[in-house]
Amino acid sequence: MMASRRIETGSRVLARVLPCAVLLATACFAGHARADANADSDRANSLFRKGKVAFNDGKYNDALRIYNEAWHLKQSPDIAANLAQTEAELGKHRAAAEHFAFALAHLLPSSTDEQKKELAEGLEIEKKQIGTLRVTLEPAESQLSIDGAPVTLPADGDVYVEGGDHRTSVTHEGYEPNTLAVHVSKGASQVLWIKLLEVGAAPPSAAPPAPPPAPAGSSAPPQLSNDSLSRSMLPAIVGGGLVVAGAAVGVVFLLAGNSSQNDADALGASTLKTPNACGPNTRFSTDCGQLHDDNRATDRDRTLEVTGFVVAGAAAIGSAVYLLWPHSTASTARLLTPTFAVTPGTGSLGLTGQF
Repeated sequence: MMASRRIETGSRVLARVLPCAVLLATACFAGHARADANADSDRANSLFRKGKVAFNDGKYNDALRIYNEAWHLKQSPDIAANLAQTEAELGKHRAAAEHFAFALAHLLPSSTDEQKKELAEGLEIEKKQIGTLRVTLEPAESQLSIDGAPVTLPADGDVYVEGGDHRTSVTHEGYEPNTLAVHVSKGASQVLWIKLLEVGAAPPSAAPPAPPPAPAGSSAPPQLSNDSLSRSMLPAIVGGGLVVAGAAVGVVFLLAGNSSQNDADALGASTLKTPNACGPNTRFSTDCGQLHDDNRATDRDRTLEVTGFVVAGAAAIGSAVYLLWPHSTASTARLLTPTFAVTPGTGSLGLTGQF
C-alpha cells in the first residue's frame, strides 16, 4: 500500500511539474529569439551608420557591401533607401529601382513629404534605365520565374528587369505551366496577364462544332475559315483611314501646287519676259522675289502632294495584302510592312517582310 501511494504521489508531482517545464522552455526559446532579433537589429543599425560614412566619403563599393549586410539582417525602408542611392551611383539600376520601390511602399510614419518625393523621383530616374513588367497572375498565388530565377511578385505587380528579351515561367500545382518570351525596351513597360488552365481543362478557344448538313437540293452558304473569323479587322480599318487621309492630302497639295505654278507662269510671262529680268540691279526686284517665292511654294506643294499619294498607295496595298494574303493561325504570322521614300517631285513605295 505504501509503494502504491508513493507511485501515485510521484505521478501527481510529475503532472504538475511537466507543464511548467514546457512553459519555461518555451519562454526561454522565445526569449532567445527576441534576443537574437534585437541583436540583428542593433547590428543592422550599426552597419547602417557605417554605410552612411562610407557613402559620404565617396566609397560607394564599401557602402554597398555594408548596406547589403545590413539589409540581410533587417529589411527596413531607411536601409532600402540608402542602399538604392548607393546602387544608383554604381549603375546598378534594376536593384536600385527595387529598393526605391520597397522604401516607398514601407515609408516610416516619421517620413516627410520631401523624403517621399525624393524617393519617387529616384525611382522614376532608375526606371528610365531598365524595363518594367506589370504582371497579373491567375491564380494570384502562382509561382513566377524570370530567366530561370524565382521572383516574388510585389503588391503592385511591377517587376523590374534589364531591357531586352526575357523568358517568363508561371507554375501552380494542379494547373498547366505557362512559358512566355517577352521583350522589354529600356524605359518602357510591358503588361503581362497570365491565366493558367487547370490540368485537363479544355482550352478557351475550342474549335466550333461542325454545322449540320444542308438539306438535299439546297445549296449551303459559303463558310468562313477559322483564319478569316479570327483575323482582326483593326489593321484594315486603320489602313483604310490612311488611304483616305493620304489621298486627301495629295489632292489638296495638288491643287495648291497647280495654283502656285500658274501664278509663277503668269508672272514670268508678263512682267519678267525680258531677258535677264531678274539679274542684279534690275527694276524688277519685287517681282523677282515673288517669282522665287512662287517657285518654292510649287516645289513644296509637289513634295507634299507626292507624299500624300504615296502614303495612300502604301496603305491601300498593305490593307489589301492583309485581307487577301492567306494567314495561318498555326504558323508564325508573316509580317508585311509598307515602305515609301519621297524626294522633291518623285516617290516610291513597296512592301517588306516575309512572303
